[in-house]
Amino acid sequence: MLTQGTIRPVNLDVNTLLALMLANVFAMAVAVPVVMGWRVSAAARHVLASAVAQALAWGSFLLALPVHDQLFSTLWVALLGASFVLMWHALRGWLGPRPGRPLLLAVAVLTPLGYGFGFEHYAFRVGWSNLGLGLLMLMVCLACAWPAPHASRRWRGLIVVCLGSLALITFTRGVLGAFFTELYPTLRTPHPVNVIGAVLNHIALTLTTIGLLVGWHEEAERRLRIQANTDALTGLLNRRAWRERAADALATARRDGEPVAVLMLDIDHFKRINDLGGHEMGDRALQLIARTLRGCLRRSDLVCRYGGEEFCVLLARTSDEAARDVDKRLRSALRAGGELGPGMALGFSSGLAVLCADDADLDAVLRRADKALYEAKSAGRGRLIRAQDRAVAAGHAALAVPT
Repeated sequence: MLTQGTIRPVNLDVNTLLALMLANVFAMAVAVPVVMGWRVSAAARHVLASAVAQALAWGSFLLALPVHDQLFSTLWVALLGASFVLMWHALRGWLGPRPGRPLLLAVAVLTPLGYGFGFEHYAFRVGWSNLGLGLLMLMVCLACAWPAPHASRRWRGLIVVCLGSLALITFTRGVLGAFFTELYPTLRTPHPVNVIGAVLNHIALTLTTIGLLVGWHEEAERRLRIQANTDALTGLLNRRAWRERAADALATARRDGEPVAVLMLDIDHFKRINDLGGHEMGDRALQLIARTLRGCLRRSDLVCRYGGEEFCVLLARTSDEAARDVDKRLRSALRAGGELGPGMALGFSSGLAVLCADDADLDAVLRRADKALYEAKSAGRGRLIRAQDRAVAAGHAALAVPT
């Protein structure tokens, strides 16, 4: 009989913990799609598939003893491995290229194969499967820890801690089963390591899922920022985002005493392109110009669709002569890209302005580049005209560079 104030020790039964694990996994498999929805990115779909694979894995574990132990136990191991592979691919989608994909896939295939073929040898199958699953967890940890400057370290660190701890327990289980079989004869053995592993499974699954949901939320925010700053048709910066970044670049160049050039481009006879080929042809023309600009410019240059058929480029650390060379390269690349249709060659007029000491701000440079562009169009199109500095006498003519 218990006396008043006596506390009965809690007995953590492995079977009970495994039953709770099953309930937890199935709850996660339902909750994650409900929270994320199905209209998500490819990376997020990998997270959904990983949750489903985890649920199917533990469902197979539940069916193993009453139905067919070897078949469903092997399926359990295979689906657990698949869940980590899917998790790794989700991280690659969010964080960029990750190392170790060939090893990851090899381990994911060999682990259930070895388990299934060596099923009759308990020590081998336990050691082999726990080694393989532990390696897959560590590969996911490596994917999280590998540098990704644009992603938060907090949710990635959470996944590393959770799966790293679970991998350590998994390796320990493998060692017990392979070399100390009498201490760990079954998965349900109440060995302290097994009990700790069962408890850690609950914690790691929940916190890893939270980490992945934070990663998905971060991806969604990043996509919204990109949409807010990008022209949907061409994929270039939009006018607002370009002006913000160009103003900062101009201020930096002025502080460091570096040259900066602004090039404004306008597609020649764009209305005629639309009239002859329809708006679809006009869209193709805009996209072709955008691809040409991306292919010819440096990462440090800023380019945008400024409005309609007009584009604007800020060329960092670029002198007047170098900017005219850029214009020539653009025209050559555009000619090499072919025609939009029979007899429909694509060309552009451009105005160039170089940052001057008396330019008060970005608008001052843009006004001069825009005026030069207007002169290029008035002079017959298909050419570059450089805006004169204010210091140059008003009577000096602008420099024209015909195509």
